[in-house]
Amino acid sequence: MLDEAVRAAVAPLEPGYVDLLARVVESLAGDEQVRALWLAGSVGRGTADAGSDLDLVVTVTDVAGFADPDVWGVLDPMITTPIPGSPGCFAFTTRAGLRVDVVLETTDDVASSPYVHRVRVLDRDGLRPPTDTGGPAGPDVARMQAIVTEFLRQSAIFPAAVVAREDWLLGRVAVHNYALMLFDLLVESNQPLPAMGLKQWSSRLDEDQRALLRSLPAPTADRESVMPAMAAVRAAIRTHGRAALEGAGGVWPVEIDDAMAAYWRRHGL
Repeated sequence: MLDEAVRAAVAPLEPGYVDLLARVVESLAGDEQVRALWLAGSVGRGTADAGSDLDLVVTVTDVAGFADPDVWGVLDPMITTPIPGSPGCFAFTTRAGLRVDVVLETTDDVASSPYVHRVRVLDRDGLRPPTDTGGPAGPDVARMQAIVTEFLRQSAIFPAAVVAREDWLLGRVAVHNYALMLFDLLVESNQPLPAMGLKQWSSRLDEDQRALLRSLPAPTADRESVMPAMAAVRAAIRTHGRAALEGAGGVWPVEIDDAMAAYWRRHGL
């Protein structure tokens, strides 16, 4: 039922997805409302591995007819999560622990769909997939500036909300959040990146960047752990994060940074 190109696209996923996809195709084959079925996401791009999930784009005559998640009972889902802003689209986790995202489109949507990279599974009408007309984009400097602004905004929170209150659980979260900000800055500075799945984090960084993030201490919820961890991640953002921003053409907000540093010194930090 599945041709060799489809089986080859799904083959990198963990066992079970080929059989699951075959059941989906069998269940949709007799429904004339379904005009096409495509593999998208990392499978559609040809970048999937054993940690990837299965992204399905289903071309239908009327999205409303598929708004009920029970339509997808063939997946045997244990967890069903609506995809925000996309009626009839769901993220499913099956009883076997497989992950399947189902996105609906109408035949009129195909040409302008953001799902450019697809593998055709079922196609009743000979539809033409959308064309990728965009060239590789470099770093989003505005996004990087916004991350730095948020880092500095939160700098005014830590001395009073964490240290003065001795809320070291919050402090541990703050350190984690700063590490994520640094990660996001470094990833954005590396754009354009090859197409890859959203969960492929390490692949978005070069070896020096990975080593930097690995070197940051992961604190437990106590002062002796949180304080040096916070100092390390703040220093990393103010040096490596600053270099990433400026290398992308952004401007480090020196005046704000200096004001926040003075605020920390007034708190004895």
